Amino acid sequence: MVKYNKKNLKKIRIESFHKHHPRIRAEDWRSPLVRRLSNNDVYKDGKRVLTNSFRSNLMEVQIHDLILTWSGLKEDFDRCIKTYQLPVITEFATLGLCCILLTNNLGLEITEVTRRSEKADYWLGDKEELIEISGQLCGSLSHLCNVKSIQLLSNPYRKSGYVCVANYVDAKSRLWYYHFDERTP
Repeated sequence: MVKYNKKNLKKIRIESFHKHHPRIRAEDWRSPLVRRLSNNDVYKDGKRVLTNSFRSNLMEVQIHDLILTWSGLKEDFDRCIKTYQLPVITEFATLGLCCILLTNNLGLEITEVTRRSEKADYWLGDKEELIEISGQLCGSLSHLCNVKSIQLLSNPYRKSGYVCVANYVDAKSRLWYYHFDERTP
């Protein structure tokens, strides 16, 4: 069953989301997220509504809108635009968005990057779960989420975790839980 909550839109300030993820350099992802949400190389304080689909470990799906706001990031934004190519900005933007969604939906923290070939991007908490993250300008979130879930569930630790994907043209995201099935070879 899918629950859609349009009431009580939660406002989230992009300039401070990183404080909930102190063990990593999440502050590096603020301006890329602003760039993707604003779709502009020229900085301006602003906001954007993003629709997120969240699936918990109980496999219940909730859809809710978030108001993402930003201000005071002009200097950092300008340096970001001069430093990174657009695919990197998209990647960093989705990492930042993932931090927001993990905090908002679960109170979880990204704590450490995984190593190459571990089939996920980051560890959550004290290495209890993994997360795989991917963003795109446009396209099917369902397809991207399915592809990334296969990757996540092939991790060598046999751990469950989350997939976080985003589409910036439509301002939509998914944070879905996937359970590692012990019967999987």
